[in-house]
Amino acid sequence: MRIIAGKAKGYNIKVPQGEVRPTQDRVREALFNIIGPIIEGARVLDLYCGSGSVGLEALSRGAASARMVDTARQSCAMARNNLEKSKLIGGSVVQSDCLQFVKRDAGKYDIIFADPPYAKAIGDRDMIAELMTDRLHELLADDGYFIAEAQLGYGVGDIHTREFPGWKLIDERTYGKNTILFYRKDV
Repeated sequence: MRIIAGKAKGYNIKVPQGEVRPTQDRVREALFNIIGPIIEGARVLDLYCGSGSVGLEALSRGAASARMVDTARQSCAMARNNLEKSKLIGGSVVQSDCLQFVKRDAGKYDIIFADPPYAKAIGDRDMIAELMTDRLHELLADDGYFIAEAQLGYGVGDIHTREFPGWKLIDERTYGKNTILFYRKDV
């Protein structure tokens, strides 16, 4: 894993051992190719950040700030270490349950990215759906983007469960079993 472009291009991102499933380089590269024109000066929120790869990539490409949130102590320690070693400015790491963080945060973000544990079977918790029915709408700038990564199949990864009140699905891209969903506020 590495930072693909920008000020810290080539920095090798350290990934915590265990349950973390970092966004692959090719998926991250495609994601940033799509949102490239709006990343300069953007305020980014990276939920379920793991190693912090999306927040770090955003900072490297010119985002003004990137707040990286994860519940796991090991993930937060690794994201902090990556932020410090990459020498990128404007980042912060918060250890918190992401759903609870969204309920209490008062920030405004231009880009919110979420890559929670996937709903892989019927009955699995669909954290993206939970995020979209909570305060996430209030945290997103009016012209901002909410971008979610899901696995094809169940939860938001099921083509029949991708519509939410107040949100408009504007694009989706599939990379193997993973899909990236791009939402905007439906105003």
